[in-house]
Amino acid sequence: MRRFRLGVVFAFLVVAASLGAAHDARAAPTDTPVPSLAPRATAAQWARLVRRGDIRPLATAQGCRPLHGVFYAATDWLRLATKLAAQPSPCAQYSISIPPLTADKTKPRPDQAWRIRALGPSFHALAEIHLNAWRKWVQAGNGTWYQAGVEARQRMAAADYDVAAGDSWALNELSSAVRRGDGTWRTDMRELIRGLYDAGGAQPPARGVVFVVGVGQRLPSVATYKVRMQEWLQDSAFWVDMNAYVSDWSQEVYGDVRSYAAPGSAATARRDALTDFLEHSDLLAAAGGAVTGTANAFFAQAGSPLANAAWQWTGSFGWTLVDGALMQQYVSAQVYALRNHDAAAGRPEDRWGFAWAPRNPGDVPKGVFAPAAGAVLDRLAAAIRDSGSDYPADPGALACGPAPQNLWCGGDLDGAALTAKWATFRTWSPTTLAFVTPPVAAVAGAVSTPITIQPQVEGIPTRPQTPLTVTVTTSSPTGAFATSPTGPFAPSLALQLPPGVFSTAQVYYVDTTAGAPTLSVSAPGAVTATQALTVSGAPAVSLRIEPETASLPLGAATSFSAVGLDAFGNPIASLSAAWTLAPGTPGRLSPTSGPTTTFTASGRIGTGQVVATVATPAGPLTATAPITVTPPPLVRAAAIRYGVRHRTLYVYVTVVDARGRRVRDAAVTVFLYRNGKLYARAAGRTVAGRMTFTRPASTGTYRAVVRKVTASGLRWNRKTPVNRFVRAPRK
Repeated sequence: MRRFRLGVVFAFLVVAASLGAAHDARAAPTDTPVPSLAPRATAAQWARLVRRGDIRPLATAQGCRPLHGVFYAATDWLRLATKLAAQPSPCAQYSISIPPLTADKTKPRPDQAWRIRALGPSFHALAEIHLNAWRKWVQAGNGTWYQAGVEARQRMAAADYDVAAGDSWALNELSSAVRRGDGTWRTDMRELIRGLYDAGGAQPPARGVVFVVGVGQRLPSVATYKVRMQEWLQDSAFWVDMNAYVSDWSQEVYGDVRSYAAPGSAATARRDALTDFLEHSDLLAAAGGAVTGTANAFFAQAGSPLANAAWQWTGSFGWTLVDGALMQQYVSAQVYALRNHDAAAGRPEDRWGFAWAPRNPGDVPKGVFAPAAGAVLDRLAAAIRDSGSDYPADPGALACGPAPQNLWCGGDLDGAALTAKWATFRTWSPTTLAFVTPPVAAVAGAVSTPITIQPQVEGIPTRPQTPLTVTVTTSSPTGAFATSPTGPFAPSLALQLPPGVFSTAQVYYVDTTAGAPTLSVSAPGAVTATQALTVSGAPAVSLRIEPETASLPLGAATSFSAVGLDAFGNPIASLSAAWTLAPGTPGRLSPTSGPTTTFTASGRIGTGQVVATVATPAGPLTATAPITVTPPPLVRAAAIRYGVRHRTLYVYVTVVDARGRRVRDAAVTVFLYRNGKLYARAAGRTVAGRMTFTRPASTGTYRAVVRKVTASGLRWNRKTPVNRFVRAPRK
């Protein structure tokens, strides 16, 4: 066996030498898959690793966290595997994907799998199953989706992929159509993956890897994406199949360095922001509780985020257009976050990996770019190895270098900022029932326009996974609903919304009471929604004047309003009326048209009527309001009091109304007599119902006579209360 391996190594070195010569002559384009961007160096390192004598069966080392690492390689796969093997974690398994042939992507690339396995029992090859290529195979009529999976397994075996030795398949990639549940995509993928797993019984069953397309970390809004993810996570039948056929569910989380390298941010803050993004699908599955129980159980065993080591990209693989030093920091920090999360979640084995797709932006010489990309791989390998060591104080932190130095989880980029939006995936967003149509305005007794109800999550339409029994009610005791404008109408209505589809329900509303009732829509397991609508009165069939009657004193004024009544008794305010007075009514109106008018009693006392007339299509409506003009209420001088102080005579005149209440600001004129002769005249206004004046306090007998009292809206009774005061001479 030893002699055979050395022979194989020699053969590989010969091939690598020729590849290296060709590569030195001209750089391979980065979009053409090649085993290594540095073939000579890779060949030499691969040979040294294969010849080494320390290759032994994988065993979990004491104090080391096990890792099942899955690595997607668009190119440069052999250099990736060799770099990882040069600095291996003693308790990790490494599975490396190998792209299919470029000319026919339904054919696995031959003569490659054994080169990965030769690096030791902890290294395995994954045959990339190119989904779009196999979709064309099915569409061409070559077979069903299940048969496509079986055929792919046969071609894998022919290309020397050995599932007994740990090799397997990697489906690249489930599209957003599967996440959304478009058409038959989920059913088709379940069949394809079943065929990949069981190989039609012709080969041993083999669980494999499924790569799942993701979205950009800097997506302006993650609401729609989160809603589609929540729907998918509730599709229990799908996840039952994935649990049976898939070893690693590898969600592509190709991050953006601009959302990591925020100047001044701490390593732990960067770690937590990375975790929110890298682990968002696992976190959301865990947050769903019972409704995602099947998916969560699967993710706990097979969830394997595919982080980003692809350098230098502005799209497709996130945004990593930074220098090599910052990229090394970035991959180290991702390893830290991934290790930390799995340890915090209590998982006995870490499961995650990285995408590797070096891209020369075009202005970097080949001799500079290839070694710089190799340095990123060296850092990735070292971060994985070092972070596997047990460090309970901060699991995974050794990916950043020796504690607590943090040599490799920093790096700043101008304009970079941590993003918090992915933290929303730590909580489950409930289904909410929503009124889609704006609040409607209805007329009493008339059927409203359609009112549309829809299940939503965070304002995004959703497809409930179970039927929703929706109940619609109103706060109005006279309101009713129906699913048809012709009825039948009922005070509340129960509707069924089917599962698995975008659905809405339409109801119609009728109410005989004008106002602003509140409609409510509820369903078990969903958040209730409310909406107010406006019910206005129907056309007026009668008219009334408010107030219906009035009595006011001469000189006073009062307002009247025209109020219509519809057939249901609802008042209709603000009707424009023509206002008149019945003949002989003592007063005047202003204005003579409009919804309101003011009557002023003038000229004399007496009775009459205010008349309102409103024109309607059915004819004029008329109403009257009796009115009485009465004499003004009486005001009187209730008492006159005297007092002397410091030889000054004080006279106090109290003025009250007919009910005995003191009258403020009344004008009072008083004549003061002494010993029967006019002594003084005084005029003033009451303060708190009393007018006060003073005069010298000569000896004699005083009596006051009220000559005049004037108060707004009141008339004086022309009487003076009995009063007398004697100022005796001094002895």
